Amino acid sequence: MSISPELQAKIDALEDESLKARITRVITNPGKKLATSEEIFESMTSRHKIAKEQQARLRKWRDDEVIAFAQYFREKRPEDHMEFLRQEKEFNEIDAVLAWDVRRLMLSWMPDMDESDVTGLFIKFRDYVDSHLI
Repeated sequence: MSISPELQAKIDALEDESLKARITRVITNPGKKLATSEEIFESMTSRHKIAKEQQARLRKWRDDEVIAFAQYFREKRPEDHMEFLRQEKEFNEIDAVLAWDVRRLMLSWMPDMDESDVTGLFIKFRDYVDSHLI
């Protein structure tokens, strides 16, 4: 399917190069379309905007906060801390039960976090373990 000059101008006006490429690929795909090219553009740009807004709202974990949690973890649950380090080093993954326990510990350390904050801290903590502790 070809792209109208008006729609191409809208696509060209976007700042995100990967978004431009995805929109162009979806619109020009030879498969059957269930929406017009304009509807596809509107849907993809609005979903992209929502995702960017959600990303902007996520807490940005500082290194000192991650280190503080590591210390809290080590003090409160030394056996689990050692097991976490072992699993990260040996398998580069954490058992689901241990991961759940660590997430709950994060919430006891900082009770006002939402799930996306806990996930962000968990990821940053694993990165910290990889780069500093093993």
